[in-house]
Order: sequence, then structure tokens, then C-alpha cells
Amino acid sequence: MSCCGLSHRDTDSDVDEQDSDQPRRSIEPTGPSDTERITLTIGGLKCGCCGDGGISHALNQIPGVQNHYVNVILARAEFDLDVRRASVKRVMRILAAATGYTFEEYFQPDGQVLEIIVDDPMEIHNAGRPYGVEFITTNVRSSWTPRIFSERSKVAPIFSRTSTPNPMTSPKRPALTEAGATTREKPRSKLLQPQHAVHIYYNANRIGARQVLDYYEQWLDQEIHLAPPAPHPSLAVGTKQTKRAFLIFLLSALFTIPVVFFAWGPIDRKNLIYAHLSLAFASVVQIIALWEFFPDACRTLIHAHMFDMDSLIALSTTVAYVFSVISYAWERKGKPFDTGSFFETSTLLVSLILLGRVVSEFARTRAAKSVSFRSLQVDEAHLVVPSASANDPSTRLIDARLLQYGDRFKVLPETRVVTDGTVVHGGSEVDESMITGEALPVAKGIESPVHAGTNNGSGMLIVALTKLPHENSVSKIATLVENAELTKPRAQAIADRVAAWFVPAIIAIALSVFTIWILVERYHNHRDADHAAITAFTYAIATFVVSCPCAIGLAVPMVVLIASGVAARAGIIFRNPQKLETARCVTDVVFDKTGTLTTGQLTVNGSEKDVKRQLLGLLNGIKHPVSIAVYNWVCSNTEADHDTRPMDMTSVQSIPGEGIQGTTAEGNHLIRAGNPSWLGLDPASIPHSAAELNYTLLCVTVDNVHRATFLLQSGIRPSAAPTITALHKHGIRVHMLTGDHENAASSVARTLGIPDALTKPRLKPADKKSYVDALQADSRTVLFVGDGTNDAAALKAAAVGVHISPDASSDIAKSAADIVLLNQNLADVCTLLEISRAAYRRIVANFVWSFVYNLAAVLAASGALRRWRVEPKYAGLGELVSVVPVVVVAWSMRWRGYEGRHGG
Repeated sequence: MSCCGLSHRDTDSDVDEQDSDQPRRSIEPTGPSDTERITLTIGGLKCGCCGDGGISHALNQIPGVQNHYVNVILARAEFDLDVRRASVKRVMRILAAATGYTFEEYFQPDGQVLEIIVDDPMEIHNAGRPYGVEFITTNVRSSWTPRIFSERSKVAPIFSRTSTPNPMTSPKRPALTEAGATTREKPRSKLLQPQHAVHIYYNANRIGARQVLDYYEQWLDQEIHLAPPAPHPSLAVGTKQTKRAFLIFLLSALFTIPVVFFAWGPIDRKNLIYAHLSLAFASVVQIIALWEFFPDACRTLIHAHMFDMDSLIALSTTVAYVFSVISYAWERKGKPFDTGSFFETSTLLVSLILLGRVVSEFARTRAAKSVSFRSLQVDEAHLVVPSASANDPSTRLIDARLLQYGDRFKVLPETRVVTDGTVVHGGSEVDESMITGEALPVAKGIESPVHAGTNNGSGMLIVALTKLPHENSVSKIATLVENAELTKPRAQAIADRVAAWFVPAIIAIALSVFTIWILVERYHNHRDADHAAITAFTYAIATFVVSCPCAIGLAVPMVVLIASGVAARAGIIFRNPQKLETARCVTDVVFDKTGTLTTGQLTVNGSEKDVKRQLLGLLNGIKHPVSIAVYNWVCSNTEADHDTRPMDMTSVQSIPGEGIQGTTAEGNHLIRAGNPSWLGLDPASIPHSAAELNYTLLCVTVDNVHRATFLLQSGIRPSAAPTITALHKHGIRVHMLTGDHENAASSVARTLGIPDALTKPRLKPADKKSYVDALQADSRTVLFVGDGTNDAAALKAAAVGVHISPDASSDIAKSAADIVLLNQNLADVCTLLEISRAAYRRIVANFVWSFVYNLAAVLAASGALRRWRVEPKYAGLGELVSVVPVVVVAWSMRWRGYEGRHGG
């Protein structure tokens, strides 16, 4: 089962046809209506830098593909596809032919997916579909790994809802219990002879996962197994590729060690048996090299018309091996070369290159795993069984994917919360640092919300489920982070351009080295032609291999990946990684007042006259902090009055920055609630105390007659003052914008140390955007911080838009911001600026290291530094030596804790 919603398009036709009932991908169109955003996972990626260039070049040649980005760390490619010009399957086929890699489409359906194991999928088809099951697909596969695109993949028929009768109307349909009870005590994942995986798409609001399983078990009269939880495709591909690289290296090393011993060990080198064995073992290693490097090098040359790192390796190892064979042949004739047979050079070259690939793959996979939020999802849940005892209810262990709406689950002490919910019994302290970055545990009692992936303390909690695993905090935050990682930073474009010219430049340099050394040996050292060619050959081979563009290719994505993960652990979500670069340049931070610098939890201190029924009807469902505060105050003051019911309203309209208006269904009266200037009220009609005490005002008119005034106050966030002080210390100007009146704005500004000249009251949403635009027109880099209520325009206009989210799992996906602060702590603004600066320093350090390494390595390998020459047999260490520092530099961000560094 895959409740997190992993699924793949299955079709054998050139055009990907989708039945109207098939679940649709959750995509964000970035072009015309026929354009879809496609994500593919890449299997078999051996060299990150080379793979990026080859795949990107292949994508450029496919009609209908635009805006592509290849992330070599996550082994994923994303692009816009015009489905009128090419199908997804055709794109995957072209990419597979051009690169030699395998490609698998990855998407998340809108609803729940239950993946089960059956011997005969037709039995599921014949059983029909209970109410709530919308679609069923099945595919044949021989092992339980994600289906990878190839011509050998066979796809079973798709069962559409029009092909079967509704079993809810069938007299043979087994009854479903109200709670979906089942006799299973533990998750069932033991597989005997699994051959068919059936994906059941269902509406979780209509039917639960356990009810679906119960239905089909009773129809089939047999136990149905759940498929093993599928790992995230990028992580699964990375793990598989690391194992493959290690096995190939191990095989090569087994044959290399004897060759090295024969070359350097205390043996009688006149005995030709050692030369024979060296030839045999070196030939095996060369076959491994041919299998590993030549196919990709040829594909890149044929399809992309370019040389990559595989081309350099294939050329250098082949030349070294051929030279060794020639040397061996001359040795058999009794005319050995001065250099000997040279077999250890070709074998060491191959083995050390493969070792570098192993380390690179391992580092890439570890980096992806380290920032993955998916690992926070708990696999099992203690489901509460209805019983008379509320203090110690009975529970049974189930697979977390079998949870359904209406469930209650127990959270044991010192365990993680399974999914989002509300505490209904018990009390404890919960560590939410993994989700919000809040360092201190948060006390939880009855009616307290808890989030998936957070760590429970010493208490026991009974939690009523509010979000299923596929839609909880862990899932939504993970999706945001993963989507952000598929956006190419600007610095990556520079790295791509450098890497594209790197291999041709190295080939030119190596040929120049070969030519120069022949001339030096012949005319300066007065050696014969054979000796000159052999010497020049050794320098050219070393130059070919020791250089490595991988450090350049990984310099940016490795840092962006680690930095995004570090920020997410601190409760900061970079929805657009390009802002990771931009944030370090911020010169001005502009804060919205209400709900941002202030808590947004307003206190109503007074009102005049009585318009309770009209207000209850008008403000119901409005999310602005002022509206919420007044609505709650009216509700609390009308609890004893049973006759005060919300008045039915029509044509309710919210005017951002102004107020709300609507018409009563009874009497057709116009009710308006908002700021006095919008209502056109005479200042004399406003209580004098409101201006003196710096209240926020909400005035109410009925048919344009002033009927009530509400006076509200909001406390300043504890983190606001230290945050603004820290920003001032860094030379950053702080501004405050608000739709409130002058006195309320100036009171908050004075308290926080914001100059009056940078405080702007009575601004509408359009005015806030204009203010930000004016600053940026003056060559300022603006970071705007708002709660998202009326700030969408300003958030979009700013160079960096930051949204303070009141809910870690709800509004963040809808925000117009580039960055989301899950923990409502303004100190995180300083933290995100610090992370941006740290990431930039590491990107620069990686670029510098890549340049210094390749310059020094080429000079040493080419013989320009005679005292520090890199011999051909050791040149294969180039990838290892160049890539490891890049990984370490990026990884160092994890060693420095950013959570809670700025207080607040």
C-alpha cells in the first residue's frame, strides 16, 4: 500500500492515455492548458556532473519540453511538457536511448492509494468496488521495487469504474462494520510469492483503508497482504546505485590487487608467468571498464555530440591497457620497454575511479537522506479500541497506512506522533523541533494539536486523528522541500556552463601535453622516438584522468540540498531555493504589523450598541485577525442569550485592507464592518479614548449609519524587539507597514525602535506593494514579512517574501511567499539570513576548491611540477580527492546548530 500516494503512469501506447476516472496528478501548470509539470526519477546515474549535462542536452532536443532542471543529488529531473507534442512515455524512451539511464515517472495523486498484494488481480476486479473506491489499477512485476520504464515492463488492464457494477447495490456484497473493524493485530507484510500489486484509489472521506481491505478479504475469502512501504523514489534509486557501484568496485579490486602485487611485490619478474597472469587479470578489469564507461560515453557522443567524463575515462583506460598489451608483446619477443608492462597502471586507474564513484554515490545518497522529512513518518500506530475505560483504553498495533478518519490512537511515552491530531486524553510535553525548530518542548493537554513526526515526552496521549498520513505535517513539509530542491539556483547555471566546457578543455590540454613532451624528450633530452612517445603518453594519460568536473557539478546542488534541509529542521521552508542566494543580499526588511510584529490575538476592550446578530452572520468564516477577535468576543458575550442567532447574510464580500460588507437576507440591510476611513465616518463619532490609547478600531455601519465601534489591542510578539535589534546591528533597515491608524502604528514602532520615517500607517494591500516596489526601484533588496492575510501582493513583489504560518500543515502550500516560517518566531528571520550567508560562503568555497584542485592536479599530472608529479596509476584518485571536500564543506552546515540561535 502506498498511502503517501506514490504512483506511476502505466501504458504501452506511444500516447499516454488516461481514463477519465484515473486519478490525476497533482501538478502546477506553468504554461498553457496542455502543459504539465513532469517529474522523473533517474536510475543508473553514475557521475553526477556528466549525467546532468547528458540528460539536459537530451531534454533540449525533445519537442514540447521546456524549463527543465536535473538534480543530480536527488536523481530527479523536472520539466514542463506540452502533451500535444510528446507523451511522457515517449520522452522517457528518448532519454533512455540517449543516456542509458532508466527513468520512472513520479507523481502524487490527489487522494489515498492502497497497495495490496494478490495472486490474481482479476478477483479484485470481479469483486467490484465499494462506495468510495474510485479506481483500481494493477501491474505485473517480478520484484518489489518501483516499476522502471523499459520495453520489458508489462502492464495489466486498467479497471475503470464503468466496467463493473456498483457492489454496494449487490446482494452478495459483504457488510461493512461502522468502524471498519478487522481481526488483524499487526501489519501484514510477509510475502510468499508476490506477483501482482493492485493499487486501489479511494476517497478517504467516504471509506476507510481498513474498510477497503475488509471488503475485498470477505469477497475473496482470503487474507490480503499489504505491499511493503515504498521508499521515496530518489532515496531508493540512490541506495540501489550505491550498492551497484560498490559491487563493481569490489569485483575490479579483486583482480587489481594481484596485478599490483606482481608489479611491486618481491617476485622474480623474469618469470613470464606473472606477466601472463597480469595480462589475464588486467583484461578482466578492462572488460569491467568497457561495460561501465564505454556505453554511456558512446551514447553521449552520438546523441549529445559531446565528450563527458566517461569519455575521458574510457579513452585513458583503453590507451593504458593497449599500451600494456603492446609492452607485454615486445617483452615476449625479448625487447622489453624501459617502463615495463604497465598493467598496474590501467587496473589501478579503473579501480580507483570506481572507488571514487562509490564514495560520490554514498555521499550523494546520505545527503538526500539527511534532509528527507519522510523518515519522520511513523510506520505503526496503536489504534484505540472503543472500550469503557477512558484512562487505560485497549489498543492494537496496526500499520499506520490503515488509519482512517474517526480513529483515535495512543502515543506512548518517548515515541513519535503518528499523524496530526488533537489530544482528547492525557498530557505530556512534545518536542516539536523537528517540525517547527522550536527548541523547548511544548506542553500538550486536552484539545491541544499535535503534529506527525514530533517526539512525545514522558506522558501518554490519546489523540483524535485529524489528518491521514498522506496529508499530515510531515508529508506536506516534505513535499514543499522536495519541490523546492527541483528549482535551479542561479549559481548552478554558472557551474553548468563551466562544466560544459571542462571536458573539451581537458582533452585539448592533454593533447598539448602529449605534443610538448614529445618535443621535450626528442630535442631537449635527446631521447629516441619510442622513449619520447612513451614518456609523453604517461603524462597525457595522467592529465586525462586526474582532472574532474564532478566537484564543479556538485558544488551548488550539494550545498542547496543541505542548506534547505538544515533550514527545514529549524522551521524555515525555502519554497524557492533561488531565494537562498538572494537573502544574503537583503538591505531592507519590511514587516507587516498586525499578526506579524504583533501576536494577531487581539483583545476586544469595548463596544457600543448592539449589532450582535448581524456581526455573527457577517464575520463567520473570515480569517483576518481583527474579524476573528470580534467574532469570538461576540460569541462569548452571547452564550447566555439563546435567541441571539447569526443572521443570514448574502453577498458577503471581503475587501483587503478595508473591511467586510454583506446584505442581510431579512430586510435587505447593508452591513459593513471595517476601518473608519473606509466607512467614511466622521472622526468626531469615534470615542476619544480610542485614539489616546492607540486601539485598533473596527467600526460597524447598518445602511451607512454608524452603529458600533470595537476597540482592540494586540500584544507585541516577544521575539520582535530582539529580532529588530539584531537586524539593525547587521546594518539592515527595518520598516513597518500597517492598515491601522497613525497612533496605533507609531506606538508599536516606538516600542520596537523603528524610526517614524520608516513606519507607514493606513496602507491598503496595493499601497504595501507600491512601497516595496519603490524601495526596490532605489536599488534596495527587500525582504517582506507578513502573515499572508492581506500581504500576498507585497510578498510577491519583494525580492524575498516571508510568510509566518500559524499552522505547520495548512496554509503554507497556499502562501504567495518564497519562504515559510513554521514556528511563529520572528528571530527565524535572522536565522534564514544567516543560513543564506553560510550557504553562499560554502558555494564560493566549493568553486574555489574545484578551481584550485583542477589547476594543481593538471599541473602536477602534466609534468609542470616535476617534484610533485601525479603518475598515471594514481590519477584515478582524482574524483575521490576532488569530490570529498565538496561534500564535507556542504555537510558542515549540519554541524552548526541554527535552531534557537537568535532567541525569541
